[in-house]
Amino acid sequence: MSREKMETEILIFRSSVTNKRDMKRIGRLFEEYPQINRWNVDLEDWEKILRIECNELKASDIIAGLKTIRIYASELI
Repeated sequence: MSREKMETEILIFRSSVTNKRDMKRIGRLFEEYPQINRWNVDLEDWEKILRIECNELKASDIIAGLKTIRIYASELI
């Protein structure tokens, strides 16, 4: 049986994150996603860019999860 190496994807979103409290809420949410390897938000950027390194995770899943904690995001392509 061959085992394929999972490729890491980088997903980038414009977000409604405004402060460190929002980032803590995102951190708790992302603990439920073992596919997420690393993430960060650029609070200095006017679009509050959320960058996620993950394996086998769809942008739509991230957007839906964030919406449950009232963080809004749209994927940048």
